[in-house]
Amino acid sequence: MVNMEGYRAPEQAAGADSAARTGHESWIHRPWVPWAAGAVAFTLTILAGMVVLADAVWRNVEMENFLERVEASEQVMQDLQGATAAAFEDHGGEGQQRKLDAELRGLAADAEQDIAAAGADVSGLPIAIWHTDIERARQAYLDHNNAWQEYMARASESASEFLAPQPLVNQTFFDAEEPFYRAVPVPDLFGLSDQVALIFAEGQEQESSGQLVSRLVRDTQPTGCDSG
Repeated sequence: MVNMEGYRAPEQAAGADSAARTGHESWIHRPWVPWAAGAVAFTLTILAGMVVLADAVWRNVEMENFLERVEASEQVMQDLQGATAAAFEDHGGEGQQRKLDAELRGLAADAEQDIAAAGADVSGLPIAIWHTDIERARQAYLDHNNAWQEYMARASESASEFLAPQPLVNQTFFDAEEPFYRAVPVPDLFGLSDQVALIFAEGQEQESSGQLVSRLVRDTQPTGCDSG
């Protein structure tokens, strides 16, 4: 028989665990640890701020480029309206109906191509996938540009389209106003909100070509264009 009196279980493992805990606690409480943690937190905060600032600048640049392409598209439409008015003033008298019709159809055919090219420039603008407000504004404007292309396609076949109201052309323009304002970044670094306001102020002053020509017809001749 083995005498177990006075026997004590080994405490080496428990002592090792205690030593490990002591070592870990002593590491946590070293003087440089809070400073290092603070430096890491500060660095991450600075990096996050830089990312936010960079994205804000990026949004502003994208929106500025978008508005420049929209303005170019709108200029094509305004130029067409001026050319249409000039055609009526030059050939709106008696005996010049065929010449007027031919000129109007030619203006429409050219404008259809120019407006399509301007729309392609708007569509081809690179926009970050997370800049959804700018993308929605772009899609709203492309609806307007497409409505103009369809209008010009009809007018190139029949000059009488210039005399007809164009509700889709007008409605798509007005529908784009709210998405445009929503797409203006905050902060607005380049005065983009003022550019948006100018685009829609000028658009509201310029009625659709059909309405414009209808006024001119009433002033210059008693009959409308041939059906063409």
